[in-house]
Amino acid sequence: MYQIFNDISFEDILYVLNNPWFLSESEWALQDNKGIKNAFDFAVNKLKLCDIDGLSKIWKTADGQPIAILGFYVIGIKKYETFFLASKLMDNHALKISFDLRKILKDEMANYLGCTCIIYSTSNHPKQMTWFKFLGFTYVPERNKGAARYFELASR
Repeated sequence: MYQIFNDISFEDILYVLNNPWFLSESEWALQDNKGIKNAFDFAVNKLKLCDIDGLSKIWKTADGQPIAILGFYVIGIKKYETFFLASKLMDNHALKISFDLRKILKDEMANYLGCTCIIYSTSNHPKQMTWFKFLGFTYVPERNKGAARYFELASR
């Protein structure tokens, strides 16, 4: 069982970064203190943007342990970017949280008609493409950046 909240503390971010889900660990390069610091700075800065024009969500267990963080923020005219960061607790909640993510992104994009939401992913998980498609994203390989794959979600 878990709950979804809007307020994300520094402690929540640090918990997720210090207890990463195996996909987050490789995706966010969390193998050392430098990687954790870089990811922390990125998340804090992007969450500030979420407060200006966007949204942020955190999933927590019934006893308050952070499972995953979602950020959705503006990067240009009618263009948004999103990020997702999960703790090892995601193993027990991945399916349900994936359904939540799909609904949140769909609902949010309905509020931003004519907009596009993007995400870059360096995950090498064999089901990466299937998962992003499930969430509503389309893979656009010509916009890849190095090892980072580019996905976009267009509002209709």
